[in-house]
Amino acid sequence: MILPAARAALATVTLVAVQLSHPLESVADVGYVPSSDIEQIPRLKSCQPNTNCVSSGYLEPPNRYMSPLKTLSDKETAYSRAVRDLSTLNNKVEGIATDSYLHIEVPGTAPGSIDDVELLFADEGVVNVRCEARVSLPPPPFCIKKNCINGNVDQRTRVEEISRILGLPAADSERMKQTAKWTPIFFNSDRVPDMLEYDDYQ
Repeated sequence: MILPAARAALATVTLVAVQLSHPLESVADVGYVPSSDIEQIPRLKSCQPNTNCVSSGYLEPPNRYMSPLKTLSDKETAYSRAVRDLSTLNNKVEGIATDSYLHIEVPGTAPGSIDDVELLFADEGVVNVRCEARVSLPPPPFCIKKNCINGNVDQRTRVEEISRILGLPAADSERMKQTAKWTPIFFNSDRVPDMLEYDDYQ
């Protein structure tokens, strides 16, 4: 019988397409903060203002927040499967098996640029995510796609594509289906309060 930790390590070392190193070989200033004597638990940094970045950090504002992903198995199994599935891509992938961390380089929005997608497999079936563009561009003035949030749309799309490849849904996907209501801004039928209503509360 192979223990979960051994199974994850075995799956990792057998995939030559995934580079495993410590520290990371990438020149990118990624958000990964490894576990150490000071940082007992590895984490992903918050996004900096005025960057094309999204993360699942709970302190992020709405335009930079994205739901973490949800695993359907234990952390070690989910991590080893992610390593296996990402090895089929042409993107550069790095990982730190001891922290269940993965870093994927994907093409960015600006020609020839790169976006860094990071996955940190945590306990209780949660995968924290972060995606930041190395070249930041001005955000579009609006978005019209259903369920879109006008803030770093391209980076959200990168994470969504990775989640589909790995078969990891957003942790809040069921709640969004049950309670979310989306209204196109140009067809919003909600009436704007008139001045008489405002006067009533003065």
